[in-house]
Amino acid sequence: MAWWEDTIREIAEYRIYSSTDAVLRALELFPQVFKRAYNLRESLETLAELVNKLVEVRPTSVMLNNMMRRLLRAVEKHIKAGRSASEIADALELEIKSLRRELESAVNIAATLGARRVRNGDTLMTCSYSKTIMALFHRLREEGKRVRVYVTESRPGSEGVEMAKEISSMGFEVELIVDSAVRFFMKDVDLVVVGAEAIAANGAVVNKVGTSMIALAAHEARVRTFVIATTHKFSHETIFGELVRLPIIRGVKLLPGLEREADLSAESPLFDVTPPEYIDAIITERGVVAPEAVILLVRELYGWPPETMDVISAAHRLLEVVESGAAS
Repeated sequence: MAWWEDTIREIAEYRIYSSTDAVLRALELFPQVFKRAYNLRESLETLAELVNKLVEVRPTSVMLNNMMRRLLRAVEKHIKAGRSASEIADALELEIKSLRRELESAVNIAATLGARRVRNGDTLMTCSYSKTIMALFHRLREEGKRVRVYVTESRPGSEGVEMAKEISSMGFEVELIVDSAVRFFMKDVDLVVVGAEAIAANGAVVNKVGTSMIALAAHEARVRTFVIATTHKFSHETIFGELVRLPIIRGVKLLPGLEREADLSAESPLFDVTPPEYIDAIITERGVVAPEAVILLVRELYGWPPETMDVISAAHRLLEVVESGAAS
């Protein structure tokens, strides 16, 4: 068993509720790759294996791919500079600290901008577990705004239960509701706020399954839906028609115990896609944008046409960089 398997399992089984926290946990493995190997070649072989595994277990995480691209570019730069494996490990630790500060700042700015759209006395609805949405409620508490919150249980996984507990612990009035009751309670809601796993170039949002149902019910009831997420979750590959893969969960994880008692099978997507027409605004650290304006922000962030990098191929190519350096 590889030394990283416990962390990979936590990420794969979504035991780390926040996608941002899951990404940060994954990135912490990168310096360890270079610390544990005997030489640079072994480090890069292990790194390629790790990148492949991370993409396999978290295919929807655009942030993970975007952050891995940055680290892989850094590794390539250090290889070309003739750095040893231990020197690369030290450099990656500094890079990850910088990324952590960048992400925390972006989350806090997005949450602050989101809080400006919430009025004192509003009733909100949210789902799943989002670090950015939690930051929003921390900000609302700091501003002294009193709000009521409906949180869906967010099956499969029911991580909405944990978020409901944490929001309640801040002193807000929280009602935990079953996913199928969203339309019933929407008549009492002033604003829907949700996070995101990924945001496509056309403004569509990938998030925990059930998000699109909430947005549809809100659209029907003329309740505004705001997505609060950092631009690290923008998928520039979707400009070229690439699709965000949505994993399916099956069997015993959905029907614990019951499967053995009856001839039943079960499956559910973990994520769904909310069309841009059901989203009123996407709130990021770069400001508030309409879904149809996401492509303009993607151009600003990544240039035009944006450079794409397949992280699995890039990780394998690092070995070629070492070989070409040795040959020269």
